[in-house]
Amino acid sequence: MSGGGMSTSSTSLTYNNDYNSGGGEGAELAQEATAGGSSTPAGFALFSSDKKNEDLKQMLESNKDSSKLEAMKRIVGMISAGKNASELFPAVVKNVASKNLEIKKLVYVYLVRYAEEQQDLALLSIATFQRGLKDPNQLIRASALRVLSSIRVPIIVPIMMLAIKEAAADLSPYVRKTAAHAIQKLYRQLVAGSVVMAFEEVCPDRIDLIHKNYRKLCNLLVDVEEWGQVVIIHMLTRYARTQFVSPWTEDEDENANNFYESDDEENEKPADRKRPYTMDPDHRLLLKNTKPLLQSRNAAVVVAVAQLYWHLAPKSETSMIAKSLVRLLRSHREVQYIVLQNIATMSIQRKGLFEPFLKSFYVRSTDPTMIKILKLEIMTNLATETNISTLLREFQVCILVHYCPIIVLRNASLSTMM
Repeated sequence: MSGGGMSTSSTSLTYNNDYNSGGGEGAELAQEATAGGSSTPAGFALFSSDKKNEDLKQMLESNKDSSKLEAMKRIVGMISAGKNASELFPAVVKNVASKNLEIKKLVYVYLVRYAEEQQDLALLSIATFQRGLKDPNQLIRASALRVLSSIRVPIIVPIMMLAIKEAAADLSPYVRKTAAHAIQKLYRQLVAGSVVMAFEEVCPDRIDLIHKNYRKLCNLLVDVEEWGQVVIIHMLTRYARTQFVSPWTEDEDENANNFYESDDEENEKPADRKRPYTMDPDHRLLLKNTKPLLQSRNAAVVVAVAQLYWHLAPKSETSMIAKSLVRLLRSHREVQYIVLQNIATMSIQRKGLFEPFLKSFYVRSTDPTMIKILKLEIMTNLATETNISTLLREFQVCILVHYCPIIVLRNASLSTMM
């Protein structure tokens, strides 16, 4: 009797220690230690082991639907618990044609999870998935489409496209929703941004590698994730500035010419301006495909597109970037600072671009010092004979209310402009 008691205590101690250790190998040892008991804890039914998987395989191959259903419930429970059930794929996929609706639902749940990992085996059931697309039950139709779109094999792309096309016209909104999600699986551009980033790090001077991919990058730009868009836009801006004729040759201001060019070059410029400027179709393609991104929710994307338009767009088409940049002034202080830096640079050469938004640059009491300085600099750049009185009143408010010592320097530069 005492020997039996010691054995029971030892078994209980082993069970408790293994249970507290968090599963894995300890959990398997605990199950073996308690195998002689009358019942197994329900929680351990979810944890996988070689013996347990063999039992599940036998249940899945049983002729009884009740056994198959119980096995599928346990397998889905394993997946929910974060356990790997991929080795059961061959046994599960055999039941994809089951007549039992509950079994079929759980099989599709499993296949959606592992179809991408077990593509070869999933391909063997393509015909069954196609029949599932015609099932009267909307959940089965949607699940079949979800599984089919999870098999990333180029050879079945035509089948997927046809299935998505039919599902998009399905009477069930649930199936149509699944079709919309399937399109994203069929066409993904997540890798594009990372590829361009690697290119910029490894060989940014290899412009020749961009030539054959230029149009493709322009066309997929809208579909790339936001931070990938920023990288691609910067690369395309650099590329276009070296490969296309600048539209500024026709509409740049006289003041810019006087600043950058010698007298001899200036004398030759009017003759050049008489030649009409014709934009290259590839140049126009870049401007056309980046224009929608001015409405992006990502401030970095908007700033990148604004810089692209500033360098590459004709003067008549740059007005749209002002509104988009001013919109970002409602963002966080860090974003405001970057945007104001860009506006301050742009307003030196084209003050008319931001003059309609003059009030957006008025100093607020809550603005940090650096933002106040940038706003004052921008207002100074935008000063004209028509708005000078308004600006002077604003500067007075800065001195009396916001106490901006820097205003003295800004007024000095303003007086020199007048």
